[in-house]
Amino acid sequence: MNIELKKKKERRNHIIRHTLSVLLMVFCYIFISSVNAAGALPLLLIPCAVCYAVREAPFNSVLYGCVCGLLLDSASGTLTGFNAIILMWTSLLISLLFHYFLRRHILNFLWLDLTVILLQALLHYLFFFYLWEYDLSGAVFRGIFLPQITWTNIWGAVLYWVTGFISRGFGTVTEHYIEEKSGDIVRE
Repeated sequence: MNIELKKKKERRNHIIRHTLSVLLMVFCYIFISSVNAAGALPLLLIPCAVCYAVREAPFNSVLYGCVCGLLLDSASGTLTGFNAIILMWTSLLISLLFHYFLRRHILNFLWLDLTVILLQALLHYLFFFYLWEYDLSGAVFRGIFLPQITWTNIWGAVLYWVTGFISRGFGTVTEHYIEEKSGDIVRE
């Protein structure tokens, strides 16, 4: 394959992959901020940031996690930067873990996703409910946070599949060579 053609295809795939990732992030933000349901809604931006951290470089993961956190702050009405700091640092750690130690597997993703969701939910509960000593803070944790943790992790598996499709479809361009069998080999 021509080197310049390969570079063009890789640049095009890079732009398409990041555009689709941003569109997925925007879809998750719109879902969180506009759907009104009686029960707990999944916070889809958390698994979206974790999926991106699994498949991309650490610096890109930090930026994407920070933007997902800011959007989550905007959608959930929390203090600006609260979720951004959490998702930024966890995205960096997850990206480094997958870059150096872990394989890209759904089970590795699910337990790390659950860890990030639990960390975010426990810090949210601690700073917004428990420290202010609300009377029904335990009922809030059981009634809102636990179902939200469960649904977010379940939807994380779906987002892992979608981001896998995006990264496989628009990843790096690989060259395939066909070797021909030659009868002219002299064996000594």
